[in-house]
Amino acid sequence: MKLIQSIILLVLFSFGVANAMTEKQMMIFHQVLNVDQGKVTKQMHTDFWSDVPDKDDVVNYMETTGLMAKITKDGMNYQKELWKSALISYQNNQVFKSDDYIKARDTMNDFINRVSKNIPDPNERQQVVKQMQVSMENSAELLRSAGARMNFQTVQGPIIEISEERLKFIIANLERSFVRIEKLLQPEWVD
Repeated sequence: MKLIQSIILLVLFSFGVANAMTEKQMMIFHQVLNVDQGKVTKQMHTDFWSDVPDKDDVVNYMETTGLMAKITKDGMNYQKELWKSALISYQNNQVFKSDDYIKARDTMNDFINRVSKNIPDPNERQQVVKQMQVSMENSAELLRSAGARMNFQTVQGPIIEISEERLKFIIANLERSFVRIEKLLQPEWVD
């Protein structure tokens, strides 16, 4: 999960976008993303959106100043769908890729491919492409490991225990974080 976030941040820093949101928005964003103590309140939502110049043009905001928020949301969706496919792979003893996973993966790949082509420094561009390849290798290996009911060894070396309970735990955390991010990124507060 951290690899996708690293790729996103590297791409965004290459364009100077990572700090485009205000300091207040970034602080709120990190509070919402916190896995252990993440939350989103109406006041946090109000504070976040008070720094958006035109709430009626959310699409433009998410494609410019709020790009980090949008891409983080898309990256979290990708992770959520990857781990859901891993759970089904584990339960069925064979690799499974849901349509939602494939769509989320394609969205992330498309974004990173499009944006990385515009990174002026060839070394940074190569680093982004290499990290993306590692991420895709890790995703494929996670699904293979889950389908074989074996622990998952990342390309970088760490081993992650694969069990139905562990997969469900990871999915639950990702889903809670995703719901909080979705709630924050809606221009109007919904209880």
